[in-house]
Amino acid sequence: MMIKTLFLTVMLSSLSLSASYAQENNDKFLLNKESFEVISKDNKSNVIDVRTAKEFSEGSIGEAKNIDFLKEDFIDQMKQFDKQEPIYIFCKSGKRSAKAKQALVNEGFQQVYELDGGYTKWIEE
Repeated sequence: MMIKTLFLTVMLSSLSLSASYAQENNDKFLLNKESFEVISKDNKSNVIDVRTAKEFSEGSIGEAKNIDFLKEDFIDQMKQFDKQEPIYIFCKSGKRSAKAKQALVNEGFQQVYELDGGYTKWIEE
């Protein structure tokens, strides 16, 4: 019984530490407007607007490329980018870009930065 309790305590502590690390690691890739603007200026060719073409036509950020996350070929289009180079993504509110970021990380992209609050928050500030 003592070993079982010790094992459960160690496992729960480990899971808690993993969750904390994941949150901290995730937060460093979520950028506010100022950080996104400053950092992405050096990598203009890697700024991706993951909204639809219609949304993109209504306005975007700088020289962002439009690669619609909702299209089936999103990952195929993203393969033109080096997985070791930083990628800066945004959508309208942050929901699609969060999903796009996870999809890119799953594909092996190392540095996927996301604009917190998306384009909506960008134009409001």
